[in-house]
Amino acid sequence: MRSNDLPLIRRSRLLSQVSEPDLAAMLTACFAQTLPARTVLCRQGEQADFLHIVLSGRVGLFGEAERDEALVEFFGPGDAFIIPAVMLGAPYLLTARLLDEGRILLWPTAAFRAEVRTNASLSYGAALLLSGYWRTLVSQIKDLKLLSAIERLSAFLLALSPRENGPVTVTLPGGRRLVAGRLGVTAQSLSRAFASLRPLGVSGTGREVSIADPARLREFAGARIPARLEPDPDRP
Repeated sequence: MRSNDLPLIRRSRLLSQVSEPDLAAMLTACFAQTLPARTVLCRQGEQADFLHIVLSGRVGLFGEAERDEALVEFFGPGDAFIIPAVMLGAPYLLTARLLDEGRILLWPTAAFRAEVRTNASLSYGAALLLSGYWRTLVSQIKDLKLLSAIERLSAFLLALSPRENGPVTVTLPGGRRLVAGRLGVTAQSLSRAFASLRPLGVSGTGREVSIADPARLREFAGARIPARLEPDPDRP
């Protein structure tokens, strides 16, 4: 593990409350790897061998069927993912794949579970993380049931915006096909939703999207922001 990995590890909500001596002891069981885009980190149906923490890059979680797959969520630096499978010693329900080159911390499941049982700060971090994921799940279900594709896209773009006023450009966390999967719409529906937002000052191609007036878009979207992307006071 590199010396400059530690600040990246500290970005994780899971480890933000752990003391320096305890963290150093925990990391003796872990290792980090720099991996190319499209690397499969874990596969749906396989037994959970590692907890994964993203140090850099983007990871997509995909549900797979016989002839198709759908993106369920994006994860970025500081995120640990598929903790329930690790905690329960159960098979992964989703496949995790790097969307671009990234660096990943791998923590063997047995060592992680042993630390959770004995370290209160790590247990608290795990509870925070799992609570956040539960809220994300509920938020996605609500959005799918209550919001149109245009409203879902508006809220998603606003959640990516670093400020509420003035022109801003945001970068989609993945290609538009992946964003369509995350929002639960077809690629064609996503294209139509982008076209419908042009009169509101939304433009761009590829992963770069310009928003001329976030306040106007927020008014249109009814300020419905996905829970997972809300500012988090507990996160370093």
